[in-house]
Amino acid sequence: MSKYIAKRDERHLKRVAVVANASGTAGREYLVGIFRAVNERPLWTLDLFTTWGDFSSAARKGDLPDGLLSVIPHTADSLAELVGLGIPSVVVDTPLQGVRFHGRMSFPHLDDKVIGDAAAAHLMSRGRFNSFVCLIDEPQYIYPSIREAAFRNRLEREGFSVTTIAIPEDNSRERTSAEIQGVLSQLPRPIGVFAVRDRAALLVYDACRRLGFSIPKEVAVIGVDNDEIICETQSVTLSSIRPNHEGVGFSAAQELGRLLRGGKGRDLPDASSVREIVMRASTRIVPPTALLVANAQEFIQRRAGGRLPVDDVASHLGVSRRLLDLRFRQICGESVLDAITRARIGFAKKRLSAKGKTISEIAAECGWSSCAAFTRFFQTHVGATPRAWRRSNASGTKSLPR
Repeated sequence: MSKYIAKRDERHLKRVAVVANASGTAGREYLVGIFRAVNERPLWTLDLFTTWGDFSSAARKGDLPDGLLSVIPHTADSLAELVGLGIPSVVVDTPLQGVRFHGRMSFPHLDDKVIGDAAAAHLMSRGRFNSFVCLIDEPQYIYPSIREAAFRNRLEREGFSVTTIAIPEDNSRERTSAEIQGVLSQLPRPIGVFAVRDRAALLVYDACRRLGFSIPKEVAVIGVDNDEIICETQSVTLSSIRPNHEGVGFSAAQELGRLLRGGKGRDLPDASSVREIVMRASTRIVPPTALLVANAQEFIQRRAGGRLPVDDVASHLGVSRRLLDLRFRQICGESVLDAITRARIGFAKKRLSAKGKTISEIAAECGWSSCAAFTRFFQTHVGATPRAWRRSNASGTKSLPR
């Protein structure tokens, strides 16, 4: 424990404990905001603890301060212990979600929904991705799941899906890398990855290195905290969201002052949680290959209702069939013909899901000269005839492919 005393007659000072880990950018910026607020109105003496265990040990011996500023992530157990102390407390960056607390506790925090949403918006602005991933490396805390949910919700509203990787706290480095490699290797590229903090992004870098995937050409990555020691020292510098840590720290100190004067506790999400997005090389997409594939996919979707030879796609884009197929396999892990087949099947399923038309009429709409040819094609790739699939889809039966 260390002590910080603002310049004032100590007889009138309140004793406040601050639990904060300043080893990372977030902890340091929170402390800057706290010290700035305290120095504006020097009414406290501060006892500084770097871990919850250190503070808890002192508290169990009866050495309780007048108030507490906690600037570390909390688990359910540590939060329950804090509640039991019964002293005016401000718990920074632990969103009030299902927490039972006493009337002299406040919860100023970053709005993690804003952060997750900002990550999704940034990746979507950087180009067309075939897959999105969210990586969580501290699942025992509350904030990662909130960021992940906001990231997922924003992308799902735009018609994309998200694969979430949650790394258990006790995972070894090798096992963690293997799990991330397993997910990335199975997804169509390019992939947009949101790591809920910069340290988690390092795990993505390691997995990409082992897989031979290029950042940002095949995998674009954005983290959170703008920890320059991490972001600026990678071979491909890391883009990162810079949260308003200092502002939240300043508000936290002001809020504890209000509680010490008899105010009631409350939840205080920070409206300006994202100060800026610092774009570096990890999301600075070099577009030619990805753009070629994206343009091909768009053309295929537009022509999904008819016969579409691979040569027609290549001719439309002004490249050879061999080059186009190579780029598709590099980026998507499939051939151009596979993509055309998938698009035609999707088009056919949409028509079959609608009512009012016969199978023969739908076959003609899908570019087939005969109902029999359409049925053979559909059954080969779906595993059911168009009529059986339509009947299953209408009744909600799960035994046939959707």
